[in-house]
Amino acid sequence: MKSKLILLLIILATMFLRCEKIKFENTAVITGADMAMCACCGGYFIDIEGISYRFEKSELPADFTFNDTELPLKVELNWNLKQNQCTSFNYISISKIIRG
Repeated sequence: MKSKLILLLIILATMFLRCEKIKFENTAVITGADMAMCACCGGYFIDIEGISYRFEKSELPADFTFNDTELPLKVELNWNLKQNQCTSFNYISISKIIRG
């Protein structure tokens, strides 16, 4: 009985030590929808370290959602600046995001 308990404790300790906390690059605030009407407008504004960026809600990771009624919303995220025809509009791609 005692050996089974020790084995169980070793297994639990191993599982606990193997858990890795997800690291996030930045904290940010989703401030609101971009309601402007232009070719590169739309999406949502997000402030990261005092700079305003845009993202498309439809491109967020599947496990993260929000409603406009929750804005402004503090988040932690990993992201990259998109390089496309709308580069000057600061569109980003978000790879990981959680509520902060």
